[in-house]
Amino acid sequence: MQPKPWVQREHIDRTIVEIETDCGVVGIGETRGTWSAKIINERFAPALSDMPVLDRYAVRERCLDRAFDHGFPERLLDLTAFAGVELALWDLAGKEAGLPIFRLLGEPARERAAFCAYGYPPDPSDGWGESDVPKHMAELARLSVDRTGATLFEFKVARHSLACDIETVHAVREAVGPDVEIAVDANMSYDIEQARDFLSETRTAKLANVEEPVERLAEMARLRLDMGTPVSSHCTLFDAISAYPAIDSIVFDLHSKGGIEPAIGFVKEVTSLGKGVWLRAAWELGVSFAAMCHLSISLPELSRPSQALMDFPEDDLIEGAPWQIVDGGCRPPETPGLGVELDRGMLEKYRVP
Repeated sequence: MQPKPWVQREHIDRTIVEIETDCGVVGIGETRGTWSAKIINERFAPALSDMPVLDRYAVRERCLDRAFDHGFPERLLDLTAFAGVELALWDLAGKEAGLPIFRLLGEPARERAAFCAYGYPPDPSDGWGESDVPKHMAELARLSVDRTGATLFEFKVARHSLACDIETVHAVREAVGPDVEIAVDANMSYDIEQARDFLSETRTAKLANVEEPVERLAEMARLRLDMGTPVSSHCTLFDAISAYPAIDSIVFDLHSKGGIEPAIGFVKEVTSLGKGVWLRAAWELGVSFAAMCHLSISLPELSRPSQALMDFPEDDLIEGAPWQIVDGGCRPPETPGLGVELDRGMLEKYRVP
């Protein structure tokens, strides 16, 4: 019996978008949550019936109210919903030009879009004790790296005791050897003293990165300065993150920025601060993963393997075999647009009212 991962999901909530031109060409997109569908259907769609689909700037201006300010948290909801529309517009642009999206963005920066192998610890509610965790995670790391050819294995910590986390890091290091990087994500679950102990006791394992070990940015920066291990954050507010130059990198969700075009601008801004940047997994299905691949293969700044969870869903809603991570990455096909088409049968199977 194999342990189930800590995060168990019976389903993934996503919104699938289709935009059809007056010539009958269909572009597809995807974004987070089912709540995005309500925003798109009730507000965006009625405003777009007469818009030129290749003018993404004009479409964005019509959909997103610029009167929002920091006092409007729903701004993030609108941006995330719009990302589904924006991906569909890019798909249409590629189909119109007869080119894959990564060709529209210029010459590829690398042979493949780089992704890490990713793992969750087993769920103790299924009867798996802490003594099982290091061995299980070590074997998971070895198998994942062998299957994907990834140069980095990243996994969750702070789900079990600190002692278990420390032992697991060393077990994973031994399993993958010295040539594969390892990184961890604590989801802000340690306090600063626990984080210090964790980083001190795993120093010889040579962690490539620890993602959000603690909640406060100031404490993340202090840990970086005191302990030396690179630190990343999900914070994308520049006024906040620019105050902490010691934080090495930003990890962001393509959808929360509003799609491909604003994501490109965001990546440029982050690197102007001297920070690294990569894409965050977001329980993506096939359309979003395709967009992540096009973006990652195109931008030289996205040099560190991004996160992806494409091994986790049972279905990706895409026709044909799922895109696989091989030799550490995935190269989109030369098919126009995103290079994927919806599996209509699976779309109907999982449709919600």
